[in-house]
Amino acid sequence: MNTEENDLDLYELLGVNYNSTKEEIDKAYRRKAIKFHPDKNRDNVEAATKFFHQISAAYKTLTDPQKKLEYDKIHKAKIESKKRFEKLDAKRKALKEELEEREKAVKQSKKTPVYTQESCEAKIERIKEETARRRREREEKLRLSADQRSKASTTYRTNLTPPSSSKNSIKVPGPSKPLFGYRQGSDFESIVLNKMIEQGKLEKEKQQS
Repeated sequence: MNTEENDLDLYELLGVNYNSTKEEIDKAYRRKAIKFHPDKNRDNVEAATKFFHQISAAYKTLTDPQKKLEYDKIHKAKIESKKRFEKLDAKRKALKEELEEREKAVKQSKKTPVYTQESCEAKIERIKEETARRRREREEKLRLSADQRSKASTTYRTNLTPPSSSKNSIKVPGPSKPLFGYRQGSDFESIVLNKMIEQGKLEKEKQQS
């Protein structure tokens, strides 16, 4: 077997396995030989010829006890080497993934601040100060609003109260007091009328005499 044939998996090439009997190998070879014979693959003679040569060499090796024994040693060594490589590759992959996770965690820790006891206390103190400041602002707004309402109420009452100054005051005439202690109205008018009648009589008497 040449180097190229040594690199091939002869069992896989014929479609059999390590425990297959000679009869099973014969049957598998005939089926492959008929299917890939160059005379039946005129459209791709070169590839068919190469594959036909490979299955023929595999059949000769696996049907010869001595050659099969030598090949099996090489084949088993390859399988063990492949398994070791796969395990090593899996370990490398796991190690690589672990390293990537660690690097990711380190980068994330740099982005995320680490809060110490002191920084936490400072943050709490800031929150307290901010809360107190906002409370003072609310109280100041309420006080100013109350002052404005009080001023508005005072202005309104002042506008409703008449001015007390004598210069600007307007006197509204009220009912006059009764003269000579008499009641205003019919009593006073009757007395005046009687006086006028008496005076008229006196003047008339003077004129007659």
